[in-house]
Order: sequence, then C-alpha cells, then structure tokens
Amino acid sequence: MTNQQLQLIQDLRHALHQCPEISGQEVRTKALLQQFLRAHTTLELQPCGEGFYAAHREKNASKPAIALRADYDALATLDGGAAHLCGHDGHAASLCAVGLMLEGKIVGRNVFLLFQPAEETGAGAAPCCELFQKEAVSEIYGAHNLPGFPEGEIYTRPGTFACASRGVTLRFQGAPTHAAYPENGKNPALAVGKLLCALPELASPAHFAGMTLCTVIGAELGEKAFGAACARAEVWLTLRSEHNADLDALRTAVLGCAKALAEEAALDFSFEEQDVFPATENTPACAQKVLSLCHGKTLEVPMRWSEDFGHYLLHVPGAFFGVGAGETHAPLHTKDYEYPDCLLEPTANAFWAMIQGA
Repeated sequence: MTNQQLQLIQDLRHALHQCPEISGQEVRTKALLQQFLRAHTTLELQPCGEGFYAAHREKNASKPAIALRADYDALATLDGGAAHLCGHDGHAASLCAVGLMLEGKIVGRNVFLLFQPAEETGAGAAPCCELFQKEAVSEIYGAHNLPGFPEGEIYTRPGTFACASRGVTLRFQGAPTHAAYPENGKNPALAVGKLLCALPELASPAHFAGMTLCTVIGAELGEKAFGAACARAEVWLTLRSEHNADLDALRTAVLGCAKALAEEAALDFSFEEQDVFPATENTPACAQKVLSLCHGKTLEVPMRWSEDFGHYLLHVPGAFFGVGAGETHAPLHTKDYEYPDCLLEPTANAFWAMIQGA
C-alpha cells in the first residue's frame, strides 16, 4: 500500500469512527463505504443481505474465487447512543484498503469484498450468505483485531477460532395472590431457585467435548409490592461452547430442566432466544494457509467470544484470523477502546496475502 493510499484509509477509518451506528441501523456507514469505493475504485458494487459486496472480476481467472469479509456496525452505549468499541470501523477500512490495492491489478482470480452489518447481534451474516448463490466463491476469510496480543501479529487455529453462543430468556408464569395467602397462588420463585442451583451441573465439563459455559445474565421475579406474592419470573442466560454440538446439548439440558421444574410447580413455561452465533470453526487447510502465507501463530485455545462469521463457514471452506492490537491496548467493548490505525496496513496485507496465495 502506498503512503497516499494509507492516508486515504486512515481518513476513512476516522470518518467511520465519527458516525457509529448500532446493528441494523448502519445507513450512513454503508453509504460512506460505498461512496469511498465508488470514488477510488472501479469495483462493481452489489447488494448482499442488508450489506453489500465489491467485486473484482477477471475474464481469464485461473485460480478459485475467494471472498474477504469485514463488519461495520457499532455497539450501543448506556446513554442510548453508539460507539465503535470493537473496531469494526477499522475492519471495514482495512477491507477498503484491499479494494485500493486491487485497482488495476491482475491477480489471477475473482475477489469479492463482503461488507456486513449487524455482527454484534449475530443477525448480519446469515442473510449475507446469499453471496454464495450469487457468486462462485471457493473460500472465505475474515479478520478481527485482538487487544492483548503483540501488535500486527497474525493468529488463527484449525477448528474453532471463536465459540458458539446464544442468549436465552426463560419465562415462568404462575398465578397471583395476596401475600398473606400464598397457598392460593402459584409462585415461580422456588422453581427459579432450583434452576439456578442446577445450572453448574448442567454445564459441567464432564458432559462436553470442549469448553462449555452457562452464564447467568440476570433474573426478574415479581414486583416490589409487599402485598402481592410473586406470580411471574424471567431468567436470562448466555449459553456458550467451543463446539456447535455441545451448545445444542447444553441448550437441550437447560430447557429440559426449566420445563420440568415449571411442570412440577404447575407453572406455564416459555422461552425466547436471541443473539445466536454458531461456532467459528475454521477449515483446517484454510487456517494453515493463513498461518503459512501470513507468517502467523497458532492460538492454543479458542476465543471465548462469538463471531457470526461462523455462518459463512457452514457454507464454504474458510478461516477467521486475528491481528494483534498490542499487549497493553484497551480491551474490546470498553469505554477506552479505539481501533489502532497501525493495524490497517497489516490487516490489509494479510488479506492481500490470501488473494495472492494458491
């Protein structure tokens, strides 16, 4: 990348940083990315899910086509606003850098730069999988910055890079009664207490092939009205696992336990799921390609956080990798975090290495 190109990409990253938009509302962000690509490249822009992709096509391409993906949504903040506290502004700018690097080049293959919204909620990737019906994509690659790792170093691993997870809301509905006559109602408090006590055993490592967690996010029982017994309750959980099969098994166990406890107490039971992420399970050969072409290092264990890039890997081979943001850099999703501009070039270069590979 030339110095002029790097300056353009830094300016773009700063512009993206100044217009953060939460998942599903990335109107200005999407427009800004498309305007940049139209102004500085001749790439063909096409809609894809709620996002879009930029196509580099070659008539005599001899190597299989690949896709490279970046996300561009921001995080909601406690004050009702939004902020780029996960670095998606940098991810999107780095992929635009690849667009600049492709301009006027013959690389021997078709390349599709996929710009995806709504990663934070897990809702963006699945609709963007229509790329694989629109284009003959052989492999797909994506990247995320990694605070706590040496700056600019590339990390990945065969198999699971980031864990599967899903949020679950459990609802227990009983019957109201006066607090002086609890026997006349149906109170879910005991069932909820039994469930919370049962969760550690349900998520015990002895039952699963890999790391598995059931994290209590919160619970809500009744109302602060001392004349009325509790009649309804909700429990909010995040289920997390290294392997999709383990997450399915944990989900079955938790829902089965909750339903049985509700039936024991004659309560109505229902549940709702959200923020569903499959495991990001790298194709071993593709992960090895990243390690070889980018002089990368192998992660010993998967990242516990989730990434909806896993949806793409259910359709085509590929790999997700991390780029170290510095060992002392502020952690993701914290108020002091901002994507470091020094990662724009190494991230773009890593993508470029995948384009030039076999």
